[in-house]
Amino acid sequence: MSSPIKPDQLNFPRASPQAAKVLAYLSAEDPDMNEVNSIIMQDPVLAGTLLRYANSPLYWRGGEISNVPAATRMIGIKNVRSAVVMTTLRATCPAESELTKTILQHSLGIATLCKLIAKKSCPAVADDLELLGLIHDIGMVVLACNVEDEYRALLMRARAENIAIDVLEKMEFGFTHDQIAAKALHEFRLPKRHENVLTHFHQLPDENETDDELKKERAVLILAHRLLFDMHGGDACTETLFESTDELMQTLNLDEGALGAIREQAQAHFSDFTG
Repeated sequence: MSSPIKPDQLNFPRASPQAAKVLAYLSAEDPDMNEVNSIIMQDPVLAGTLLRYANSPLYWRGGEISNVPAATRMIGIKNVRSAVVMTTLRATCPAESELTKTILQHSLGIATLCKLIAKKSCPAVADDLELLGLIHDIGMVVLACNVEDEYRALLMRARAENIAIDVLEKMEFGFTHDQIAAKALHEFRLPKRHENVLTHFHQLPDENETDDELKKERAVLILAHRLLFDMHGGDACTETLFESTDELMQTLNLDEGALGAIREQAQAHFSDFTG
């Protein structure tokens, strides 16, 4: 029996006052980083997440980063935004929920792979695509926080029967997590093109799409899923993905050597944000 819940009845993540201020500053053309640092230091949880980012293998340059200004200089404006988003998502999720922890760990894995893939195929937007990976399943977080028991059962069925989770969502709820992402993305002042990629993620690619950069961004996100599933096997949940790994490699101009290096680098990073 389908759930009676409708998308407009769902509770969506809301940034804390400090996080909202940071996102507002970072959306400006030339943000005042002194002001950003000051706001972050008023929120211990946000500051702690930022320091974890700066000290992770993805950014570490030798020597522990122990203060907020050094951390923002190290990781850059776009990755400060990623830290704010992750802090908000974690604060939104019930602390004791293994379901939401699993979804967030998946998102962190995809974000890491997106950044590593982009560094080799479209380095100018690597930070943007890390953020895209981080927030790509924000719709799943919303569902898990609103209908936890039903969504846990759906994910278990997806794994047990090898059915794409987006297919089961459509059957159970009448909508997919892609369809509820746009409203959540608006809260974080994220780029419109990210919304475009995510709301069509599990659909056939548009053959008439002429934006090569948009095609690459989609290819990076899908390849990240292909690689994560290959690496985690039965622990990963299946999703509808149309393009094959070979097609994605061609779009991104990657060879087997590059793919192997990405896998090795990703494996070294996956344990950094556990717990």
